[in-house]
Amino acid sequence: MTPVMKSESSTGSATSPAAESAAAPPALSVQDRIVLELARRGPDPAMHLGLVLLLDGEPPSLGRLAEELAPRLANLPELTFRLGGSARRPRWEPDPAFDLARHLHELPGQPAIDGGDGTDGGGRDAVLTALLDLPLHRDRPLWGIWLVRRPGGFALCYRAHHAFQDGLAAVETVERLFGPPARQKQPRSSAAAEPDRPPRWNADLLRELLPPVRRTARWSALASPPSGERAAYTADVDLARLHRISRATRANVNQICLAVLAAALRAWHPADWSAPGPGLCATLAVSVRAADHPYRLLGNCSGVARVPLPCPEASPLGRLRLLQEQVTFARFAELGRRHRVLYQRMPYWCGSLSLSRSIDPRFTPLTLADVRLRRELEFAGAPVGAVLPLPVSVPGQPLFVAWTTHRRRLYTTFLADAGVPGAGALPGLWEQELDALAAEAEAARIPGPRQ
Repeated sequence: MTPVMKSESSTGSATSPAAESAAAPPALSVQDRIVLELARRGPDPAMHLGLVLLLDGEPPSLGRLAEELAPRLANLPELTFRLGGSARRPRWEPDPAFDLARHLHELPGQPAIDGGDGTDGGGRDAVLTALLDLPLHRDRPLWGIWLVRRPGGFALCYRAHHAFQDGLAAVETVERLFGPPARQKQPRSSAAAEPDRPPRWNADLLRELLPPVRRTARWSALASPPSGERAAYTADVDLARLHRISRATRANVNQICLAVLAAALRAWHPADWSAPGPGLCATLAVSVRAADHPYRLLGNCSGVARVPLPCPEASPLGRLRLLQEQVTFARFAELGRRHRVLYQRMPYWCGSLSLSRSIDPRFTPLTLADVRLRRELEFAGAPVGAVLPLPVSVPGQPLFVAWTTHRRRLYTTFLADAGVPGAGALPGLWEQELDALAAEAEAARIPGPRQ
C-alpha cells in the first residue's frame, strides 16, 4: 500500500507530526512502566484496550480509511511516538519511519457481526473476543485500527497498549479521529487548572492510597483458575432509562451503573451474598493527567479508586444509596489530585509494589471503567451506530466491566476469563437488575441534591 503520509526522504520514511513539536520526548511515567511490567507477566495482548465502532453500509478499503484519517492525524502527534530509549531509561520517541498504513489492518477470519441494534449480541461478542489477541508491534507506535466486515455493514476497532494510553486518552483519540471535523481542535480538559499542592498525610489519605489489607469477600468467580483466554459479552440499553432513575433518585449515571452491576453480580452468584458481609472490592480508574501535559494523549495517566460494591445489600435502592455516599465527584477529584502528586514523586519500585497488591484478585477481584464519549462519531459522513468498549484484562482477575454512551444508548462490555462458568449470563442479569432498580426508584423518589 502506498504510504498516506508524505515522504521527506528518498528512503520513503513518512513525516511524523511529532518531529516538529517543540516539547521534548517524554520519559515513561511510573504508570507506563508498571503497565509494561504487568504485560510481561502474561500475554502481551492482555494489556490492550480500545473501542469498537459499528456502522452500516459498504465497508471502505484500507486505502479509503487512510485517506479519511490522515488529515486528522496531523493534530495527533502522540500517535507517532513509539517505545524507545534504554532499559534503564525508557522514553517515548518519535517514530522516524512512521507510516499510517502500518497501523491499519483488516481482521482475518472474522466472525459475523450484527448491525449494532442489540438483536444479535452473540455476533458482536464474537468479534470483540476475536480482537483481543491481535498483536501491536513494538517497533512502531503501540496502536492500530482494525476493519471488520459484517453483513450489511462494518466495524472499526481502535486498539492501543495500556502503557501507550489510558482509557480516557483512548476515548479522546477516537473522538478526534472519528468525531465531527469542525471540532477537531477542541479537546476537552481532563484536569483542573489550579496547581497541585502536596497532600497532607493522614489516616484518610493512607486508607485511600494503600492497598487493601484484608481479602475480599468470598466470590465464586474466583473459584476457577485463570485459563489465560478471555471472552467478551455486551449489553446496551436506552440511556433514557438511566436518566429516569437519575431524576427519581438524584443519582448520577456512574452511580446507577455501579448499583446495577452490584445487583447483577449478586444475582449471578446468589449463594455468595445470602448473609450480611463486606462488599466486593473493585477498582475504578481516575484521571491523574496534568492540565499542562505537553502530550495529553500519550502514556498512562490513571490512578485507582477502590469501590466496595454493595452486593450483600438486598434492596436496589439500598445499594444505590450506599454508592451515592461513597462514589462522589468531590472524592474522585481529590483522589485524582493526590495520586497525580504522588505518582510524580513515587519511585518505580514503590509504585509497582503498591499496584501489584491493589490488583491482586484475593484483595481486588475485578476492575471497572467509565469511559463515556462526549461526542457523536462518524466515518466519511456516515454515523456510527453503536460503540462497544474493549477493556484490558488485568492479570489474575476474572472480570473487567466497562461502559460508555453514544447516541442516547449505554453500552457495557463484560470481559471475563473464559474459564469462569456462566459469565455469558451477565448482560441479561444487567438488564434485569436495571429494570428492578427503575421500578423501585419510580415507586419511591429520593429527595436531595444530585451527587
